[in-house]
Amino acid sequence: MNRNFLALLIIALVFPAALCAQESNWFRRNNVCTSLDVAFTAGTTGLGVEVATPVTKWTRVRAGWEGMPKFNIPLYFDVTTYTDGQVSNNFDKVKDMMYKLTGDNIDEEVKMDARPNLSNFKFLVDVFPFQNNRHWHFTAGFYWGTSTEGRAISNKGETNSLIAMHLYNRIYTKLAESNGEAPLFGDMHLSEEKYQEIMNYGLLGIHVGDFKDGTPYYMLPKPNGTVSAKAVANSFKPYLGFGYSGACDKAGRLNVGFEAGVLIWGGAPEVILHDGVNMNKDLVNVRGKVGHYLDFIKALPVYPAISFKISYTLF
Repeated sequence: MNRNFLALLIIALVFPAALCAQESNWFRRNNVCTSLDVAFTAGTTGLGVEVATPVTKWTRVRAGWEGMPKFNIPLYFDVTTYTDGQVSNNFDKVKDMMYKLTGDNIDEEVKMDARPNLSNFKFLVDVFPFQNNRHWHFTAGFYWGTSTEGRAISNKGETNSLIAMHLYNRIYTKLAESNGEAPLFGDMHLSEEKYQEIMNYGLLGIHVGDFKDGTPYYMLPKPNGTVSAKAVANSFKPYLGFGYSGACDKAGRLNVGFEAGVLIWGGAPEVILHDGVNMNKDLVNVRGKVGHYLDFIKALPVYPAISFKISYTLF
């Protein structure tokens, strides 16, 4: 989201409110632009700031920005050897061989750091159904922001291990494609016995889950020694909710409140791995905590938006 564009949108709301706040019987009678509130919010959509002004006796408009603070959620995946999609249990042998060749150890598991990436502009319209009790309001509007809701990438400490994995897989693939006739390095050829030994080891991969036909899916590291994924959703998300607020000072300028609603994101976010595999559509039986997270996301047709806020009336 372009921050300059966001600033212009907020100014577009604040400036007319300031002009409307001049002495005018019509504006006062109809409660149009007669005040301007500034609020700070915190909730499931992140931390944010917003401005609000009434536009009729029954309605108020709000605009602002919300974003999720940066933090990491650790995820772990097991590394295994496999042949024709089946685990071959030769990890220790490959690990020893690659340590002799490269001096780097291949870890038995890969750690990934998952990070939320929520950042949205919001425009909301509040409706006050009870004129004698303006604490309660119902809200409709939209959030508009990033389409990538989160990212996960291998921890930097895994780089050497993943590069060694990638190098081993290149060696295995080169030998398999040439039936052992291609040189391993330069003019160095392997003996038939050593070639068969490596072929029995199989490839090295991360068993994330299974394809829908039952074939295991193994994620392979990129040449730069990383594995990654991203969660993608619609940039435009309609919002419906309700809220309550009340004054906590005698002048009625300082208010606290809460809101509860849903962001309609048009289907659960899709989790795309770096090789293009869609974990939502392509895979089943996703392993470990990632599978639990994925099942939770799939079960939510909407995103719960719950927040608390403190606001102050400027005029």
